Amino acid sequence: PAGGRMTRRLKRDRIPFGVFLPKGMRPLLVVLAAAVGLLMFWPAQACDESQRLILAGNPDNTDARDALARSCARAGQHAAALVEYDRLLAVDSKNVDWLLGKGQALMALGRPAEALPVLERARAASPEYEDVKRAEARARAALDEEHARDRGTRISLAAAHEDLSGGRDSWQSLTLGIDRKLAARRHLFGGIHVEERFDAQDEQFSVGWADVAAGDWSYGLSLDVAPDGEILPEWNLVAEAGHALPQDMSFSLRARHASYETVDVDSVAAGVEKYLPLARVGYTLTAAQPSDLDWSFGHTLRLAHDYGDASHVTLALGYGEEAETIAPGVVQVTDVRSVSVNGLHWRNSAWGFTWEAGWYEQGDLYDRVRVSLGLQYRF
Repeated sequence: PAGGRMTRRLKRDRIPFGVFLPKGMRPLLVVLAAAVGLLMFWPAQACDESQRLILAGNPDNTDARDALARSCARAGQHAAALVEYDRLLAVDSKNVDWLLGKGQALMALGRPAEALPVLERARAASPEYEDVKRAEARARAALDEEHARDRGTRISLAAAHEDLSGGRDSWQSLTLGIDRKLAARRHLFGGIHVEERFDAQDEQFSVGWADVAAGDWSYGLSLDVAPDGEILPEWNLVAEAGHALPQDMSFSLRARHASYETVDVDSVAAGVEKYLPLARVGYTLTAAQPSDLDWSFGHTLRLAHDYGDASHVTLALGYGEEAETIAPGVVQVTDVRSVSVNGLHWRNSAWGFTWEAGWYEQGDLYDRVRVSLGLQYRF
């Protein structure tokens, strides 16, 4: 049709994801899939049950309880270790090793405000104990960083560049965001995003709100508006909710309505995440329906490692169908495959940087290689 204003489905025959990866990356995909499978089903390390058997017959055996507490800490079962150290300190509240163990367990559980006075007591009892001094210093630093986060405002700036196959012009984008903490776990956020594709440029304005309710429920609502949107939705409304599950798992649900110049797209995404001692493994199923078309489905598998002060690195695999703007005013449902890695690294309590690198295949249309860098500042 004149002007190309249309929405249609572009699909390939359903062939396994690996067929479309560059040959050099196929072994990586096999290794990654195997690693994710092992992580999902690998049993978590446990405390030394032999010490529990000893304690069952002699609950006053402090040597066995101390060994049990240490084994729990080595296995990453810090809550269990904390219980045992509390029982030991009920017998001898001045034992420096047990005070140190309790302080370290509290730190591992992300509770530096509780760990610091315990470690101060240990240092007062043994001023030259190097492990205690180091643990106390880490607790003070963690508490300072926690206070910095609680100051409540974060500003972010990120730029992205995407090269397209077939000699097509590259895409660029720039995003400026602000996140303001209103209460302990309530946030108000907003931003401006500028996207340039196909010799067209859109400006998008965003505002949103997120909170945590009783019963380990979190929820949020956000609205994006691009007044003259040609490649981005003219308006986009997103509602999200999440809930903690037993066995160190969580569930999330996301509903989105995007109104483009010529078509509306409704989508629902459901995700589950498993927390392991060294990583998080997550899966998300997304169902989308553009106007007058059937539902399409996409899958995302993530493997993430958290470290330091809210820093992380995440590897993601994507496969399925996606409704995307492939030219100004033209939205198509295409088969999509992707491999990407991204991260957030905090250098200190105030400054951090974000990064991303990925490969994306947009049906038979083109491949994209995306790189992104950003800065974050908390004050």
